[in-house]
Amino acid sequence: MIDVFRIMGFLLILSGMLVIVTWMIEPLRALWPLLLALPTPVLIGVTVAVLGLMLLMASLIWERTRDKREEQNMLEQD
Repeated sequence: MIDVFRIMGFLLILSGMLVIVTWMIEPLRALWPLLLALPTPVLIGVTVAVLGLMLLMASLIWERTRDKREEQNMLEQD
């Protein structure tokens, strides 16, 4: 389950960065006319990237706390 969250987080970060880079590079911006009129894709890109980062960090914190509990249980058994 944690791996799915990490993969999803990385994909969200990459897709958000792709939207931002597409808007920032002038020749690519000409291919996507919506970017010329509205900065909405930039906001969507930033939002998706932040959501991906939050999901990734949440999965890392979840895994660390789970591993810490397992290590404490192993130490108590010895």
